[in-house]
Amino acid sequence: MRPKTSSSARGKIVAARYASVRRAFPSDAALADLLGVHRSRVSRWKRGEAPDAEHAQQLLGLDMAVSLLTGFLEAESIPDWLTGVNAHLGHRRPVDVIIEGKLSHVVAAIEAEKSGAYT
Repeated sequence: MRPKTSSSARGKIVAARYASVRRAFPSDAALADLLGVHRSRVSRWKRGEAPDAEHAQQLLGLDMAVSLLTGFLEAESIPDWLTGVNAHLGHRRPVDVIIEGKLSHVVAAIEAEKSGAYT
């Protein structure tokens, strides 16, 4: 059984996750476009309003990828890595793979790049 999290704590988690992900996008509009939502929804996440289940998973996946890339890449290179075509992902963009719900594939691609593996 999972302990209950207060709505205040959940709001802080959502806002922190938004802030982490937002670092990888030039604007809220770019993040909204990627996720296929209206910019107002992204603004609500910024204020701590919880996203629906699908977008919560996507936001979590993006947050995880940004976190794993932080320290491995320069901060200004993370957006390029996420939106660039990646050989480890069959020449697909990591953000697209995350949106499809395949975070584990992106994590494997990050780990492969960290270890210097080439495809």
